[in-house]
Amino acid sequence: MGNIVRSVQAVDIAVTDLPAARRFFEDAWHLEMVAEAGGVVHLRASGPHFSVLSLRQADRSGLIRIRLEAQNPAAVDQTYARALAAGHAVDGPPRALGGPGGGYGFGLVDPEGRNFSLVHGMAQHDDRGPVADRPTKLAHVNLNARDNDTAFGFLREMLGFELSDQTRMFRFLRCGPDHHSLVLGFSDNAHLNHIAFEMPDTESLMRGIGRLRDHGHAVEWGPGRHGPGHNVFAYFCGPEELPLEYTSEVAQIDDTYEIRRPEEWRWPPGRLDHWGLTPGPSERVKRAQSFFPFIAGGHRLD
Repeated sequence: MGNIVRSVQAVDIAVTDLPAARRFFEDAWHLEMVAEAGGVVHLRASGPHFSVLSLRQADRSGLIRIRLEAQNPAAVDQTYARALAAGHAVDGPPRALGGPGGGYGFGLVDPEGRNFSLVHGMAQHDDRGPVADRPTKLAHVNLNARDNDTAFGFLREMLGFELSDQTRMFRFLRCGPDHHSLVLGFSDNAHLNHIAFEMPDTESLMRGIGRLRDHGHAVEWGPGRHGPGHNVFAYFCGPEELPLEYTSEVAQIDDTYEIRRPEEWRWPPGRLDHWGLTPGPSERVKRAQSFFPFIAGGHRLD
């Protein structure tokens, strides 16, 4: 289908200690606060998107929703009509959105209870561009899926995502030239697996590892280079065990790219990435990758 989603733009997170989470993402993760309204803190990266992360106080940690940037207003309207016809939960018709950043859109829920918003025309920043040691954008969101086929069907048919690669554990989906912007894991739950932020280069990623260690957050896996996407990675547990990744050098692909299947993605014994410099993910981050559920009702934007 295509031409619906331009980017996976931001995530909205519920935390039980908002001041501590804000300090982490400003001081250690190197995001910048762009707005605070209604008890919600909005943080930006160095790229043009109004925000890449929003934080709000709650009784339990969780993922409220994922914000998708629509190609145009028509994509918003047409997706709403399809969602309504298919019986998916929505928060009302597309409309001008209040609050920081504005935009035109609506919220919807997938068959396993994941919350999304599809928005076009949010405010953008003029002072855009790579800045050393600062994330440039949200790179991807990795989601666990109990019913991977159904989740994939929703993202493909409703939102136009395309398959880039499939391994034994994951489907890698794209909406633009980045090899993947969403990932669906074959799992026993429908929670967050992790959130990845793109660094401008591998030097910035490596310096980020040191900075996170200085702030008491040791790397939980990495540095390494993944197979699908060929991106450099380092994983951490952030505030309230939020599973996070710094990544760089994500492969850029187009429609000529040949999809590789599980039988083609195999590592030698004892190896989980191209470099093999470090062991696999820690037990801590593996636990964290099933800890953050989607918050019921998080698709409601008003």
